[in-house]
Amino acid sequence: MGRAATDAGHELTVVAPGAAHEVSARDGMRLIRYPAPRMPYDGTYRVPWRFDLMRRVVREQRPDIVQISSPFAPALAACTLGDAAVRVYLHHSDPIGCYVRPLLTRALPAVLAECIEYAAWGWHRKISAVCDATVVAAPWLATELSELGCERVSCVPFGITRRDLGSHCRNSELRERLLGPLAVDPRAVLVLIAGRLAVDKRQALLIEALQIVQRSRPVALVVLGDGPERVRLERVARGLGYATFLPFTHDRAEFAGVLASADLLLHGALAETYGFVIAEALASGTPVVVPAAGGAGAFARADYSETYTARDGVEAVARAVQRLLARPRTELSLAASNAARALPSSEQHFEHLFALYSQLKANKARRGCGSPATAGAHTVTLAHTWE
Repeated sequence: MGRAATDAGHELTVVAPGAAHEVSARDGMRLIRYPAPRMPYDGTYRVPWRFDLMRRVVREQRPDIVQISSPFAPALAACTLGDAAVRVYLHHSDPIGCYVRPLLTRALPAVLAECIEYAAWGWHRKISAVCDATVVAAPWLATELSELGCERVSCVPFGITRRDLGSHCRNSELRERLLGPLAVDPRAVLVLIAGRLAVDKRQALLIEALQIVQRSRPVALVVLGDGPERVRLERVARGLGYATFLPFTHDRAEFAGVLASADLLLHGALAETYGFVIAEALASGTPVVVPAAGGAGAFARADYSETYTARDGVEAVARAVQRLLARPRTELSLAASNAARALPSSEQHFEHLFALYSQLKANKARRGCGSPATAGAHTVTLAHTWE
């Protein structure tokens, strides 16, 4: 976003918790860190507790747009600043779907669980009520938030950087290395699980399903990512023929090689708001097995994927994997690549996002609030929770 803002002539300031106080310029943005403790479960995230600093930065910057990238403390800070700037809530994560909904579903009857979940969305409804727009990445999510009572929901689809990806990145040497001792068996398959290793991603369920699949054919697993569940998942994966755990990588060539060299991507999260790794797998010509829920399910099409329902257990996930493996890999790969060509690019996403911001700014000026509208650059301040 920082590079896109610079290219478009905008100024971007990001306010986020970190290990220490730091003000730096990188990737076209001004980054302001403030010291904050790590979250108890997942230390990748830090507690955004500095209301005073967030509010002060926004007042000093006097931005045209305040983008709220967390429904927690940053939202509260931004929503109590008055009406000078355009406020936009970017709904890119779903804490209710990730944590509240699974607990309610397991503990309560369906009707009661739905009523309590609707009440839990009350805070999100308050955020959207005081914002000029709530931005989501997909039409299905816009419909869902609108039905939950959120106001002024706008869809700006996320994009991927396709030029780095493709089936041509399939690497036989890398694939052989990831298959390990199974590489000598022509029936062996390489399954990829990628993303943050956390309970809400349900990777343990996926690995247990692969243990069922390997009763009929050798299965090698590559897990790309990191998180609080890594040690547990490594323990569960000992029941497979071969497993490799790779950390997150910033090397796009390495990432593209892993995506394209797998026989399929297996995904478990039920509450994705988009699903970047699924989109990138398709762009790599890799078919997917995903739950029929959330952003993951929104990507599913019969010609390149298999699905299972949110309530399905290990056996159903295993059957979905087996169905996909029984289909011709070449046809699946071609269909996946063709579907990915219709996805927006990262550049298109930010072009549309900045166009929306300019329109919101002009609308606010016409209503007699804030600074006069201009067709030129504007300043954007974001409030984040991640480190």
